[in-house]
Amino acid sequence: MSMFPSINIAGTGLEVDQTWIDAIGGNVANAQDAVTPGQPVYRDEEVVAAASPGSGSGSVGAGVKVGSIALGSAQGILTYDPGNPLANKAGDVTYPEVNIGHEMTSLVEAQVSYEVDSKVLQNSDTAYQAILAIKP
Repeated sequence: MSMFPSINIAGTGLEVDQTWIDAIGGNVANAQDAVTPGQPVYRDEEVVAAASPGSGSGSVGAGVKVGSIALGSAQGILTYDPGNPLANKAGDVTYPEVNIGHEMTSLVEAQVSYEVDSKVLQNSDTAYQAILAIKP
């Protein structure tokens, strides 16, 4: 077991948070990527976190990790847009099923989680520095 578990655990949280923020950024950036119907459409990504078990019996967990990246619907939303150069003969295009409201809410959640993990890391560092400064 590490001598500094709070630092390691907060670090794993920061890694998951950063992956989460990156996925949200990709979803927002690709939300308006139209394709010709029948072509593959962008599938939104949702980060699924999983617990990292500790080593040994009765030990504290080792933080979190990215368990998987769940992909959204491959169907997309068929939209009539005859002015779009990607439209088919009927004037339809397909847009990804990305809900911007959901993405913005997730971004706020990810930001708060990142801030909390960062604060735990800072407080742990301060506490360990104080311990090291104690002289016998």
